[in-house]
Amino acid sequence: MTIHELPTRSPVAGLRRRGLSMVEVLAQSVSALAPSAAVVVVPSIVMARSGAATLPVLVAGTALVVLVGWCLTHFARRMAAVGGVYSYTAKGLGPGGALLAGWALVVGYAGIAVSALVGAVAYLASFLRLDAAGWGLGLLAVAVGALAALTTVRGIQLSARVALTLEVASVAVVVAVLVVLLLAHDGGTGTGAVVVDGPVTPGGVATGVVLAVAAFMGFESAATLGVEARRPLVAVPRAVLWTPVAAGVLFVVAGFAQVVLLRAAPVEILTSDVPVARLADAEGLGALSRLLDAGIAASFFACVTGSVNALARVLFSMSREGVLPAPLGRTHRRFATPAVALAVVLPVVVAVPAVALAAGVRVREVLTASLTFSALGYVLAYALAAAAMPLFLRRIGELTRPALVGGAAAATLSAAVLVVALAGTSWSGSGAVVVVFALAWLPGPVLWLVLRRRAPATLARVGVYDQATAGDLLPGQGVRR
Repeated sequence: MTIHELPTRSPVAGLRRRGLSMVEVLAQSVSALAPSAAVVVVPSIVMARSGAATLPVLVAGTALVVLVGWCLTHFARRMAAVGGVYSYTAKGLGPGGALLAGWALVVGYAGIAVSALVGAVAYLASFLRLDAAGWGLGLLAVAVGALAALTTVRGIQLSARVALTLEVASVAVVVAVLVVLLLAHDGGTGTGAVVVDGPVTPGGVATGVVLAVAAFMGFESAATLGVEARRPLVAVPRAVLWTPVAAGVLFVVAGFAQVVLLRAAPVEILTSDVPVARLADAEGLGALSRLLDAGIAASFFACVTGSVNALARVLFSMSREGVLPAPLGRTHRRFATPAVALAVVLPVVVAVPAVALAAGVRVREVLTASLTFSALGYVLAYALAAAAMPLFLRRIGELTRPALVGGAAAATLSAAVLVVALAGTSWSGSGAVVVVFALAWLPGPVLWLVLRRRAPATLARVGVYDQATAGDLLPGQGVRR
C-alpha cells in the first residue's frame, strides 16, 4: 500500500490519539468497576435474592465475568475501537447484533452511573453525618453530578488518575474494616440469619448471578479507549482481563466476610442503605468508620466518571457511523473529549437519582433498581459479544478450538442466566424494572430496523475503529517498491 492509498483522516478523529499510558487505561476499567464500592454494596443485595446460595452465586458471577473478559481480549488484541464491546460485536454478528449489544451497553452504562451517583450520595451523607432526606439528598446528587461533569469534560487522563488513586486508598480501608470486624466477631447468630440462610430458588439464584455480575460492570470499558491508548493492542486486553480477575478475588473474599458478619447482625443492618458502615458504627470503629464512608463515596464517584466516560464514547462512535445525530460526534476543541455526548447524558444521569431521592424514595430502593436495570443491559451485551468472538475469528481465519468453546460457553451461560432471572422475576419484586429496561433498550432494535430499510449504507458503516492515516507515517514509509 502506498501512502496515497491511506486515508487522510481517521474515522474517529477529534479524540486525543495515543496519549494514555497502560496505567491510565487500567484506571478506566478500575474506576468504572469501582471494586471497593461493589464489594460493600452488592453482597448484601445478592443475599436478599439468593439466601443460602450467596457464596456460590458470587463465585459463579465472578467466573462468568472472567470468561467474558477472556473472550473480549480476542477482539482487543486485533482492533482499537471507541465503541468497545459495541464495535467488537459488529465484527462478528454484523450491524444488527452490534446495535442490539451497543444499545444494551448504553443502558448498562447509564444505569450503573445512576447507581454509583446514588451510592456516592449515601456514603457522603453518612461521612458528613447528615440526617438529610428528600430534597437534601436530591441537592447532594446534583452537586456530585456537577463535579463529575467537570472531571469528565476536562479529559480522561485527569479522571483516570484521580479515580485510580481514590480506588487504591478505598480498597485498603475496606479491607482494614472487614478484618477488624472479623476479629471482633464472636461467632453468634442474629436476626440477619433469616436472610443470609434464606430459601434457595432457581429464579433467586439466577437473579443473584445477574446482580453479582453487576459488581463487575464496567470492567470492559477500557475497550472504549482503544484510540486514546498509546499501545492499545497491549494495554486494552490486559486491562479487560486482569481487572475482573483481581477484583473477583477481592469480591469473593469480601462477600464471605459479609456473610459471616451479617448473619450475626440484626436484619435492620443487613437491609440498611450502608450495611458495612452500620456494622463499623455498631463496633465503635470511630475514625476507621469515617474513613470507610469517605473511601466508598470516592469509589462511587470514580464509578460515575468512568461509566459516563464509556457511555459518551459509545454514543460518539455511533454518531461517527451515522447511526445517531452528527452533533454527538463532536469533540471539545481544547480537551479532545466527546463533549456534546457528555452534555447530553450527564443531565439524564444526574436528574434520575436527584428526582427519585428528592421524592423520598429510599437510597437502597434506587440503588437496587438501578443495579438490576444496568445488569440486564450488561449481561445481554456480554452474551452477544461472546457469541460474536468465534465468528469474528473464523472470518479472519484465526479461530481455535479453545476460542470456539470459550465463546460458546460464555454466550450460552450469560443468556441462560438472563432468561432464568427474567422468568423468576415477580411484579412485586423487580418486574417494573424489567419493563423499564425493555423500553429503554427498545431504541436499539428500532434503529436497526429503520436503518436496514431506509439507510443500508449507514448500517454498513457500523463498527468503525481507528485506522492509520497518511499523517501517521514518516517520510519514506508506506511505499511499495
